[in-house]
Amino acid sequence: MTGQCLDKDIKISPAKGRVHVIFDDAEIASSINALELDEPGHPLRIYIPRDDVQPGILEATETHTTCPYKGEASYYTIKTLTATGVDQVWYYPDPCPLVEPIRDYLAFWGERIEYRRSEV
Repeated sequence: MTGQCLDKDIKISPAKGRVHVIFDDAEIASSINALELDEPGHPLRIYIPRDDVQPGILEATETHTTCPYKGEASYYTIKTLTATGVDQVWYYPDPCPLVEPIRDYLAFWGERIEYRRSEV
């Protein structure tokens, strides 16, 4: 990670059960290896391994943002047959040491994104 990484009370833990990511009423990811990132002052974020996302629906964008605790995030647009979600997926290719477990895991956000859980 280039630049300064700050310390914060961030907790990363395995998500219980199977996590399903729904976009525009269709499942686009399903994982028993999801991670929950609990960062004070922010909503709980769920990160999914890239291999557990349906292939062919993500297109890299030029968008990047920087978090002083996690590093520089890169973004994807979701494209399915029925909908497009611009920059609604992000990941940290080179995260700060504090959040190394989420390296290359994907987080989803947006009004058409829903997380569901089921037993394994």
